[in-house]
Amino acid sequence: EALFANTVGALCEGTGSNVFVVLDGELHTPPLASGCLAGITRALAAEWAGARETDLPLDVLERADEIFLTSTLRDVQAVHRVDDRRLPAAPGPVTVKAMRLFEERAAADLDP
Repeated sequence: EALFANTVGALCEGTGSNVFVVLDGELHTPPLASGCLAGITRALAAEWAGARETDLPLDVLERADEIFLTSTLRDVQAVHRVDDRRLPAAPGPVTVKAMRLFEERAAADLDP
């Protein structure tokens, strides 16, 4: 998956996903004003995991403690590498919590 900046150089989205980053234990995702797709999975993951919408420079990917993607096909998916930077602890604790919350709540919505 490729991650993109918007026209002002801020982190925006992937080619078919939304992106979340963890900085100092706090979960962030670019705001809709960044130009990212207003994905349903993004909205649910942000709400359920307590993400803050934050304008982030693209270089946040070089220093984020954790990174994950969301999409209809991925749900919540940990990022293990960005270019040459490996994230060996992926998925980290915030990502694991987001994955668990999404799985549990999405499954509950499917139950009649």
